[in-house]
Amino acid sequence: MFRGTTLLLFLASLSLFGQKTLFDPSIAQKPELKKAFAEVEARKDAIWKEWITLTEIPSPSNQEKLRIAYMKSAMARIGLTDIQQDEIGNVWGTYKGSGGGPVVAFAAHTDTVFPMDTPIHVKEINGRFHAPGIGDDTGSLAALINAFDIMKSSGIKTKGDVIFVATVQEEIGLLGAKHWLEHIAKKPDMFVAVDSRLGGVGYGALLIEQYKFIFEGPTLHTLASKGKANAARGAARAILAIGEMKMPEPKEGGSPNLPVANVGTLGGGTVVNATPGSVYITVDIRSQDIQAEQKLVEDVKGIAQRAANQENLHLKIESINVVHDYSKALPKEVRLHHPLVQSTLAVTDYLKLNGEKKAVAFDSGSDDHNIGVAMGIPSIGIGAILGGGAHSLEESADKASILPGTKYLILLASTLAGVN
Repeated sequence: MFRGTTLLLFLASLSLFGQKTLFDPSIAQKPELKKAFAEVEARKDAIWKEWITLTEIPSPSNQEKLRIAYMKSAMARIGLTDIQQDEIGNVWGTYKGSGGGPVVAFAAHTDTVFPMDTPIHVKEINGRFHAPGIGDDTGSLAALINAFDIMKSSGIKTKGDVIFVATVQEEIGLLGAKHWLEHIAKKPDMFVAVDSRLGGVGYGALLIEQYKFIFEGPTLHTLASKGKANAARGAARAILAIGEMKMPEPKEGGSPNLPVANVGTLGGGTVVNATPGSVYITVDIRSQDIQAEQKLVEDVKGIAQRAANQENLHLKIESINVVHDYSKALPKEVRLHHPLVQSTLAVTDYLKLNGEKKAVAFDSGSDDHNIGVAMGIPSIGIGAILGGGAHSLEESADKASILPGTKYLILLASTLAGVN
């Protein structure tokens, strides 16, 4: 593996000679790479079929069993070795290298946000696939399966091992990636999460905190409820106030959509004709700046407490997930100029995934690579398809985008792991 002193010497040599990227256009001109690109086009119908098949397998967070079984079978089918599954469901296999190169992990998550009984039938309309979960993150899974399969059938020999990880529980806090990276015996030298827009490159990580606010009050018959404390009203006051709160200013050069606080779920009560003894809401808080994140968390907690006080309710606050300890993260400039990021930008531009516009790396991210960033592992978030409407029943994706997306994964894996 490219660990410890070997990796440091490797990176030092790149710096010494001013080389920030591992990509050279000659890699794409190798006969086996050209064969692989042609194979992507030749098997496009099979790629689309696999994408549809995977999408129609229901896979809510914590209920990914059916999809994981499919992924495990697919990894065996395409010839990956050392296929393993851990106790929470993550499954992975290795594209074995000849030695002398870094170990690179490519991850995509198997879970979706849709309940098990959600009707999922992929429809094609004007060159787009429509179905819940078609993009996030099923397109990436289909692209990775076919990328590794075509690499093998085209005779691409990498120097380093390339690991394909199908993670679980991404949508509820990146828990699968966290478990895998914390427990895998030998950490990868580079970690690539495939879970965003094709052509985008993220090398940073959002600060994410998620809380459950539980408002508790008396349970009273409707006839006895007039003028009395009501947990539902307390929760409603909090929801309205969170929606109207003034957000901290966005980070300079960051996303205008951040910071943000969102009420994602709510529930409580047992019968229609009584006040609910307990009502809860969950809030997802995200930012690109630690000061903004801390202020937002403090403000949201204050809003919830004031809402409870106004209704004379008891408030309980539970931390659902906190992904904000980036004390081990590499400095921004080190992350930005790491060969992982610079090579990915070079490959993106070579394939013209953004047309004539040069690719730009963003110090942001809200997918599995956040965990790698937090652990000090060079990590990025990229995409393999162009989709829209994620987390909605109207989700859709550009049918043709998975073809350049699959080529992108093949060329990127070959570049990062090194080709003989």
